[in-house]
Amino acid sequence: MPDSDELDDILNEIKSFRNSEPEKAEEKKKEEPNIFTEEEKPAENNEVKIDFAEEEGVEAEEEKSQDIPCERFSESDDKIQEIEEDRSMSEKKKSNNSKGSKKKFPLVAAIAVALIVIIACVVFVVAGKNEDAETTAPPETSQVTETPTEAPVSTKNPLTGDSDFNAEAVGKRPVACVVENSSAARPQWGINDSKNPPDIIVEGEVEGGETRMLWMYADYTSVPSQIGPMRSARPPYIKFSELFDAIFLHWGQSQTKKGTAYIGANTVFRVDKVDHINQMTYSGKVALFGRDSSRGVSTEHTGVLYGDKIAAAIEGEGFRTEADDAHYTKFNFSDDVKYDTDCQSLGLTFSSRTATRDWAYSSDDGMYHCNDYNTDVTRKNLLVLFDTTEYVAKANYKNSGSAEIYCNYNLAGGKGKLACNGTVTDITWSVENGVIVLKDANGADVNLNVGTTWIGYASSNNGGAVK
Repeated sequence: MPDSDELDDILNEIKSFRNSEPEKAEEKKKEEPNIFTEEEKPAENNEVKIDFAEEEGVEAEEEKSQDIPCERFSESDDKIQEIEEDRSMSEKKKSNNSKGSKKKFPLVAAIAVALIVIIACVVFVVAGKNEDAETTAPPETSQVTETPTEAPVSTKNPLTGDSDFNAEAVGKRPVACVVENSSAARPQWGINDSKNPPDIIVEGEVEGGETRMLWMYADYTSVPSQIGPMRSARPPYIKFSELFDAIFLHWGQSQTKKGTAYIGANTVFRVDKVDHINQMTYSGKVALFGRDSSRGVSTEHTGVLYGDKIAAAIEGEGFRTEADDAHYTKFNFSDDVKYDTDCQSLGLTFSSRTATRDWAYSSDDGMYHCNDYNTDVTRKNLLVLFDTTEYVAKANYKNSGSAEIYCNYNLAGGKGKLACNGTVTDITWSVENGVIVLKDANGADVNLNVGTTWIGYASSNNGGAVK
């Protein structure tokens, strides 16, 4: 309701209005100011009116009490009396109006707060959905996921340097197989295999002026289906294989005999704890060994090993297959290695008791060739190692009344030669921390050509020589 001052003004206007012309009354009506400001006008948003209908109803009722059109007072003078009576209550109404105004302000504030809460809730929900979408949405196919860069694993054959090595054999132990070299054993099965010849052939003296070979394969799953003839183990070959952490495969072994100075292979296997498979005692579930009598030679020259059975035999024996790099000799390899001295041929006499092994270089394939094995054997590198040797007699060999003379190598190191690419150089070799180390005349590391190698193991004190 209007206060007392406003009522006085209204009464004066009404008295003046009764004496005025209708056009002035109409003009007065037009000029009557609007009680509402823009900010106080009821909201036209339907959603807000629905949410807050009760509060808006109260506010509208209060606003209606303030809107008093002039037409209501032109009907009768009785209205003046009513207004004058209301004047006596003006103070009370003023207090009530003040309270109404106070009610109006909290209402607007409440509406504003409610709107803020609604907006905040909407923002929170939308943000939550976006966060979920970012969390759960699969990465776009166009994005490239970066992964930590790891050093590539070398797939080079550790015994030849060839890069086409079986990746599954990386880090595995090699095998060393004893193969005989008597005239009745030639040509050996697998020595010149077109796909997987031995990576390294070691040849040295045994007894009776004969030589024997040790064939080494870095990947024992690639050994040809049949190799041989297999022969018995000797201590120097076992010791040599230990420099490559190899699993040793053989058919028989020399025995230690009491009362003699000879220490046999059986003792070396036991003392050095060498992983080996001996056909004479093998009782595995796979047929690792067999015989091939197609050549019509005596039985001792017919024993063979089946390469495709090696993996199963090793697994059956429970041998360690991971290589111990600290005891695995790995030569340095390079492409197209050449030295200053020409070497179109090389002949090695292992000792004064043996024959000579002759090799000839061919520039057509860059390989050294040898026909002493009754077949064309080719090697990329010829490595000659001179070592001190000694002959040890085993008396009454096999109760024959005669002595058997064995040749032992001391692995003492010494001089040597390396031939490759039609050239040759002098070297020195030694065994350091369980591996073979090769140096040139100036003490620098020696590089072999990538490819297969023949190692001629010769005597430095019993007539070994290179020509």
